[in-house]
Amino acid sequence: MEWIEIRDKTVTLHREGTPPRVDREVALEDFLREIVASGRRPGRGNHLLLPPGTRILKPEGAANALCIEQPPQVRLIRWSAAAMGKGGEYQMHRLAFPYIVYIFLFFQGSFEEMRVYYRTAPLEHLSDILLMSNLWNVQAEPAAVSACRACLRGRPLDLWERPFTTQVTALLDHFWSTGFNADITGNCFERSRVLDPRIASLEAWERASEADPLFPLAIAWEPLEVTVGDVMDRLVESGPQPRQAIAETAELADLIYRIPERK
Repeated sequence: MEWIEIRDKTVTLHREGTPPRVDREVALEDFLREIVASGRRPGRGNHLLLPPGTRILKPEGAANALCIEQPPQVRLIRWSAAAMGKGGEYQMHRLAFPYIVYIFLFFQGSFEEMRVYYRTAPLEHLSDILLMSNLWNVQAEPAAVSACRACLRGRPLDLWERPFTTQVTALLDHFWSTGFNADITGNCFERSRVLDPRIASLEAWERASEADPLFPLAIAWEPLEVTVGDVMDRLVESGPQPRQAIAETAELADLIYRIPERK
């Protein structure tokens, strides 16, 4: 048998024993937030305002996979050769990009993950092949489950409270504005730099961007063995499963184990 005690600002999970034992203690605020999130379900009257650049939305029960495409552009980015937290200084560089394809996964209105890909032409079909990017804070390793997943460490903690469109905008702003670094080993830049002398180094990339802002459309980027439709299907299938209505103490106990224990 198990029971939950709420006292002041602490939630305690007790389990039967001789003597009874305390299994876990979490903050009341975190516990209530998890209960609210577990009860979110799409239903009649729920509408989504889609972010700019949205090409595909795949709603699947409590999950939403979203594909955004941005046209070729020149971006001013911040770069440091040091890993995050190692004290490296960031410098500004003006770099040209091809079409950028972002695929987001949301569950019950809350962000789960973002993937980043390239294209040399706009999307036309769900069967269009995606290309690996050459960005530092994106994982490479095409065969891995995490291939092309973007690192969004330090993203705003209150994202889950924001509307869907605002969450996407905030995530993209965070990805591009916080600065790229050498934090991820086996990143897409290191893998892609051998493809063409114009992207072999940051300095070469910047020189090529100044000479021809559309040069990334002529790069033979590494093709991946997945289509945009494949990625969206896989993210929805591998993501969190829809939660049923809470009906038992055991289900509340499961919620508690998703929350960092109070110290």
